[in-house]
Amino acid sequence: MHDPRRHHTGAELHMGKRTQQSETKRHQRPSSDGAVRRRSSARGEGGIRETVESIAIAFALAFLFKTFQAEAYVIPTGSMAPTLYGRHKDVRCPACGIDFQVGASTEVDDESGYVIEGQRILSTLCPNCRRPVRAEHAAVFNGDRIIVNKQVSQYRRFDVVVFRNPEEGHVNYIKRLVGLPGETIRIRQGNLWMRRGEEDPWQMLRKDDPSVQKAIQLLVYDDNWPASELLAAGWPERWEPSIRAADAPDAVGGWLAAKNAWQPDRRTRRYEADASGGDWHWLRYRHLVPSPADWQDVDNGRLTNVPQASLVSDFCGFNVAAGARYDYFDSDAYWVGDLTLNCRLEVHEAQDSSAVRLELIEGPDTFFCTILPADGTVTMHRISHLTDRDGSHPRLLASGRVDPLTGTADLTFANVDNRLLLWIDDVPVDFGEDVVIEQNFADALTLRPGPQDTAPCGIAVRDAHVTVSDLVIQRDIYYRNDAYRFDPEEGYVSSSWELTGRSQEVASPATLHHRLRDPEGWADAWVAAARTAHERFGQYTEYRLDDDEYLMFGDNSPRSKDSRLFDYYNRSSWGLTGHRWAVKRKDLIGRALFVFWPHGIPFLNGGEGFPLTRHQELSLTADGKVRGVRVLNDYPRIRVPFYPNFSRMKKIR
Repeated sequence: MHDPRRHHTGAELHMGKRTQQSETKRHQRPSSDGAVRRRSSARGEGGIRETVESIAIAFALAFLFKTFQAEAYVIPTGSMAPTLYGRHKDVRCPACGIDFQVGASTEVDDESGYVIEGQRILSTLCPNCRRPVRAEHAAVFNGDRIIVNKQVSQYRRFDVVVFRNPEEGHVNYIKRLVGLPGETIRIRQGNLWMRRGEEDPWQMLRKDDPSVQKAIQLLVYDDNWPASELLAAGWPERWEPSIRAADAPDAVGGWLAAKNAWQPDRRTRRYEADASGGDWHWLRYRHLVPSPADWQDVDNGRLTNVPQASLVSDFCGFNVAAGARYDYFDSDAYWVGDLTLNCRLEVHEAQDSSAVRLELIEGPDTFFCTILPADGTVTMHRISHLTDRDGSHPRLLASGRVDPLTGTADLTFANVDNRLLLWIDDVPVDFGEDVVIEQNFADALTLRPGPQDTAPCGIAVRDAHVTVSDLVIQRDIYYRNDAYRFDPEEGYVSSSWELTGRSQEVASPATLHHRLRDPEGWADAWVAAARTAHERFGQYTEYRLDDDEYLMFGDNSPRSKDSRLFDYYNRSSWGLTGHRWAVKRKDLIGRALFVFWPHGIPFLNGGEGFPLTRHQELSLTADGKVRGVRVLNDYPRIRVPFYPNFSRMKKIR
């Protein structure tokens, strides 16, 4: 979480002192993080594209106003990514070929729309293969256009909501509603917890609608897009046929790459197994993530470091945007154990004893889902290695039945928020009730990863002939637990429940980032940091809500000015009272419904389109005065022709 002053507009904040905003200073600040703008008339050089988009808006609103009152808004920043995009660049990785987005709202001045000198986005990192990618000339687009339903009788937890910012009543924000009236909310190890009364037990918060959980997952690795030049240089594949071999020198997370029934086709990224004999044959994922230094070695023609697997972290590619260099540990520091495994399963031949198993590991727990293709029986099991060290006594959590699996099926197995979920062909499997893993609130403070978490996903087959493909690993949102102590005299005093970089007692994000390849070292640093910060700052991370108050968080936790970071300034002028972090019921505007215009996709000229207008760059003096404005001839602002981005026109979940 960043310093909240970085995202504040309307008045500058400096250690609690309010200063008058000048016209020249206004040029130095990008949009308020999370703010949304009402649809306004075309301005400046964006007029042509705005006109086309306004036509689309008119059709959408004409239809929507027949049934309920609605309004169109624009998302300017990336605080809700990947659910909603603010101003961003579309980038294609030259190494693995995957398309991804990187936030670009910080490079422009909010008032003029000019690029601020020295803040143009020059580079980023691919979220799939971590290749440093030049993004200076990548196509840049304005944020998503959304429809908001303003006639809402009751708001529900995890709704995406537009509301008036209590700091600036004329500014609208968009966040996800996580806390309801009368509740107290806390964060522990990336998850949300709630209780109502002082004597009530803490409960982990989960999405009632599994489709919401499925929609907000973030990419860890997509096997359809391997980095061929990295592999050619000797970097190992992430998915390998494997056997258990905890003591082998080359083992990763207790697994050794070895021949078994699985036969990888590296060209098509398909893995076929014709297994017999009653034994399980495993295909394992190892989280082998190259660093920028490793990629530099690839460019130089030789790897100098032995590849090491690491913990899955809260890396978010949308945030890794930089000028001449990138320090990305701020978005790559925390271990994330809530993972989702996706694959396409093709059953060629199955008998009564045939079985397919999907496995996910989180700390001392192993969770697996077993499917019997012949009769459709599905079971969920848990192994707690704290009490069952060799894993010989798995505990049955749930069982269900689906249609027998013949031909091809898409499978999704998720361990998120201490709940196991399985989808087959995008339909959730009904186990009668939620498959929940109970956890004590206090234990969440000290949940430790281990070496096994560097190989956290696996697929096994027994007595069957199958093929798996389209292997994709995703992770849940990790809510950062930074806190800001507010004092009316001193202003903001930075503190943190998980870590504070200014304290020698508490590990910094950089410390944790550099220990991701040492799970036990990372765990020692994190547990010590969590305990120390909890004792010193825990009172500042408990968010109590009155009967008319709500708590709002952004999906992009490292880059969101959540409502807990609001301050007291300007509140008296809006007649506001209550908790600093809360949003009042009267300030809720509506529920976000639909992305009706993401952005147009240029075509012709190799997919780049043709420049219609170009960005202008704003140059400032050291004291914030305007030095001048120049046209950036190498940086198109509007590209034509373009067609609608139908793939991202979607219901907002």
